[in-house]
Amino acid sequence: MPEESKKRSRLDPLVPVFLLVTAILVWFEMFPPTISHDETVNALLISIITRAAGSVIFILLAMRMGWRIWTFRVKGRALAAVLPAFAVVINNFPLIGLISGAAYVTAPAWQTALFALSCLLIGLFEEMAFRGVFYLLILSARRDSTKKIFLVTVVSSAVFGAIHLFNLLAGAGVGPTVLQAGYSFLIGGMCSIALLVTGSIWIPVLLHALFDFGGYLIPTLGAGVVWDPATVAITAILGVAVAVWMTFLLLRIKPAMTDRFFPEST
Repeated sequence: MPEESKKRSRLDPLVPVFLLVTAILVWFEMFPPTISHDETVNALLISIITRAAGSVIFILLAMRMGWRIWTFRVKGRALAAVLPAFAVVINNFPLIGLISGAAYVTAPAWQTALFALSCLLIGLFEEMAFRGVFYLLILSARRDSTKKIFLVTVVSSAVFGAIHLFNLLAGAGVGPTVLQAGYSFLIGGMCSIALLVTGSIWIPVLLHALFDFGGYLIPTLGAGVVWDPATVAITAILGVAVAVWMTFLLLRIKPAMTDRFFPEST
């Protein structure tokens, strides 16, 4: 059997499962079942179930493709290079509001734990889907120059941002949805670069989960002021500085540095 045919056939067994899980995910999103009479808990449980199922599928897809992204051991220099990205996600916590008492959590601890699990699985699902499969699939075919790596990173991040526009179909407001698409583009780019620099999918997963936990904790499980003037100013300054730094890191990625992700035949 030709090598190209082998590559195609090794995905075939997962296609029906992938389509089935996708249909279930869409059904749960469009017609959410009632698991708990508490609306917040019900939404969290649905999120956990659907993201866990989706994560399994995309992990299997990435494994079938042969991507080498699973290491937990990240070199200290690489980890230090992406520390500014962690500054961004930590800043997404309403730290000033929490410290001053202007923002506070009203839900019990077990709901906070449930919310944390939901954020972790959302991070795992979306990073496996977009960085672990989609991004690397495109990169595997277009990585013979730094310019192409840069363009693939920008385009895949733009797709990740645009996907969030589908929240409009679920009744989300236009302004908040467009804003979410914009910062999702930036977070997607940051996570892609973190993957390139560290070689581990778990770094983007952690970044994504922490970002969501910090950003949605108070709106979901609490009350109070999230965006005070100081937080807005710090976020703007930090965001620009980290965007410049991460772009610098991306422009330093050489084609040979991406070889570690792919089978030798790719």
